[in-house]
Amino acid sequence: MAKRSVCFVGDELMLGLRDPEGFGWPQRLTRAERDHGHAIVNYVLGVEGDTTRDVARRWRAEAEVRLTGLPAAAVVFCFGVNDQAGDAGGVRVPLPESLYAAEAIVSEAASWRAAFWIGPPPVLASGLVQSGRQGQAMIYDPVRVRGLSQGFAAAAARCGVPYLDLCGALGERYARALAQGNGVVPAADGQAAIAAAVEAWKPWRDWLDHNTAPNLYFA
Repeated sequence: MAKRSVCFVGDELMLGLRDPEGFGWPQRLTRAERDHGHAIVNYVLGVEGDTTRDVARRWRAEAEVRLTGLPAAAVVFCFGVNDQAGDAGGVRVPLPESLYAAEAIVSEAASWRAAFWIGPPPVLASGLVQSGRQGQAMIYDPVRVRGLSQGFAAAAARCGVPYLDLCGALGERYARALAQGNGVVPAADGQAAIAAAVEAWKPWRDWLDHNTAPNLYFA
């Protein structure tokens, strides 16, 4: 099979921070696809604590360095959970700004390479969670995260990019892994659950197995 190069762009949920092997879901997904015979080169461009605003500033330059000139390449986005983290001053990124920035990111990516949008995974209702590179104490609200995912799904439909709603796709297995983690970043089995959901996702399977362009789902 032809070699595929994929940039995974997002936040700490890609990094396997609570996995003893340090394997996030992109690494697990890549390993599974290689076991199926696919030749994948993966670039994990996750930054701890990043919001949609942060991703907007950096994604294109980082992806261009890795994918320019490669005909069989894709960008997979998964971000947003940190946008809705809050403290007494409010959330880190207001919902309208998150939606506007995310749609701009993904629509630009889709005009350049195959693009896939993975929604933010659910979080547990909890108290303060240490978040980001500086370890700030923030509150993560599952209702806000689900609302953001719904807004992202509508934006994905507008820009013709397939969207995987992890808040709907992940069940009790992921909830248990969140409880074993910190309520936002799951233990290792949560990373495996995300990888399995993406691996089974029809737009992803069709691109890898049949070279079907993702935007054909919205033609």
